[in-house]
Parts: sequence; C-alpha cells; structure tokens
Amino acid sequence: MDFRAQLLGDHPRPRWASSTSDVELKFSYAAMVFFGWINVAMYMLAPVLRPTNVWIGPNASMLVEPNSIFIKSVKVENVYGSEPGLQLFGFYASPPVAVMNWSESRLVSVSHRSYGSQGCPYYLNEGASLNISYNVKPEGCSVRLVVDKVIATRWLWEEPPNYETALSLNLIQGSGVIQLNIKNTESYHLNVANPNLKDVEVELDIDVKAVVYDTKEPPFYKCNFSNRACTFNTMPFVGTSIVITSPAYRQGVLSGEQEWFIRISYQARCTSYAIVTGLVICFILLSIKLNNWLQHHGEERYVMDDDSSIISLLVNKDDDV
Repeated sequence: MDFRAQLLGDHPRPRWASSTSDVELKFSYAAMVFFGWINVAMYMLAPVLRPTNVWIGPNASMLVEPNSIFIKSVKVENVYGSEPGLQLFGFYASPPVAVMNWSESRLVSVSHRSYGSQGCPYYLNEGASLNISYNVKPEGCSVRLVVDKVIATRWLWEEPPNYETALSLNLIQGSGVIQLNIKNTESYHLNVANPNLKDVEVELDIDVKAVVYDTKEPPFYKCNFSNRACTFNTMPFVGTSIVITSPAYRQGVLSGEQEWFIRISYQARCTSYAIVTGLVICFILLSIKLNNWLQHHGEERYVMDDDSSIISLLVNKDDDV
C-alpha cells in the first residue's frame, strides 16, 4: 500500500483533456468542419453564385442542363451582339445530336508584329472538326495560325491569346491545309498572329463539321431574345434541357456582326440552401461524435498506460526488496 501510494503520488495520472495533443485535435476538428462546409456550399451553389459567360459565333448549338431540384430559373442575356437570330429552346430531355457541315471563306489582314483584329469565333461541341486551307501573302512570310479556347473578356477587350494554352499554334507559310479535331466542348477563336516586320494577308477556307443538337422536335418553351434576354423557369423533379442556337454563317458579312456574347445566370430554389444547411449540420454532428469517441479512447489508453507503469514499478520495487 505504501509503495502504491508513493508511486501514485510521484506519477500523477495525465489528463487527456488538458494535453497539448487534445488542443491540436480539437483545432483540426474545427478546421475540418469549416473547410467541409466551404467545399459543400461552393459545390452546391457555384452555378448560382457565378454566372457563365460564353462567346459564340454562327451555327452555334449550346446545351445547358440545369438541375431542376436546385435551380428555380435560368436567365440567358445577349450582352453583346446586335444581329437577330439567337434562339433558346426548352426540352424535357436532351435532344438528339446531328452533324452539320458548312464552309467559310475569310480574308484576314494583319499589320506587322500584331494580332488579327477580326478573328473567327466558334462554339464547338465534342466530336467537331475544322479543316483549314490557307494561303499566305506575300510569299516567303510566315505567320502563326492560332486556335485558342476563348476567355470571354479577352476577346471582348481584344487582348492577345494565351499561347501556352492554345489548341493549335501552327507556323504556316505559303499554301497548305490544317485539320483540327475538337475533343472538348468549348468556345474557340481562330486568328492569325504576324511576327513579321511587314503586313500580310491570309486567305482562309474553313470547312466546319459540327455536332449540333436537333431542335426540330417541338419544344415546350421557345424564346427569340426579342428583349435581349430569356428567362426559363424549371419544374422540380422534371428533366430540363436548354439549347441555345445562333443563325447560320453569312458570307460577306463582317465577323464582328456574327458574334454574340451571352451570359447565363441561375436562381436557386430554397431547397438548395436547406440541403447545404443540412449537410453542414451533419458535418458538425459527425465531428462531435468523432471527438467524443477519440476522447474516450484516449482516456482509456492513458489509464492502461498508467496501470502498466505502476505494475512495472511495483515489480521492480519488490525485486529491490
């Protein structure tokens, strides 16, 4: 009894709640809950908080599929583009796809050491292709044929492309043909960069093979952007597909008159905020339960370590006696 009392007095039982590791663990719980809430909220509400800006050219066919459980309405605005012809179709399911072919002839004049002021915008779906025939004048000059993914504000303010992310950056001279296959549905821009010290002209004959959505089936909603905006109300738990189309390419019309800059924004349902709040509560309850389990497990581990130490010391003391 004297030995055990002496040992207990010399070696007080450590407390899990007052240890440094306990403070660090609770801090990690708080960080886990905070970042978990941020990730869930941003993932669920990203389409609502951040509108989508898209730059499209002629013969565009763009599919938008909002989640009707979380999205109450979709608003599409024609921010830039005075030419009529944009249309919006609403369907209960994704319409079938079809292949459309058309050809364009363009003459691009580029000043020395500059980038073409009038390029060719396209909105192309996966599976499309471009077959580009070119003729560079005067002879002996080399230029770069650039096909780049569009950042809407870049072309709106006529900034040069990002050569590091360009889909194609071919150095062309004389006459030839380039074929590009589209693997990702994006907005693309075709233009010419002239690194020479004299002006050049590039004749482009572009054969486009596009994958478009068939809008021949009667839609349950249709809008022609008469007020430069269309608002589409979704129905809960019902499939919703929106197709935005632009008019066909017109030969002889300036490229700037066949471009549209559209903005797609969303209005969330109350269920979106309710689900996000419920997930946050689940994160908090889970972290509290995990904290209690680890605290209980840690106290048991310390008790077992204390008893083992006491028994070991008692045995050593008996041996000394």
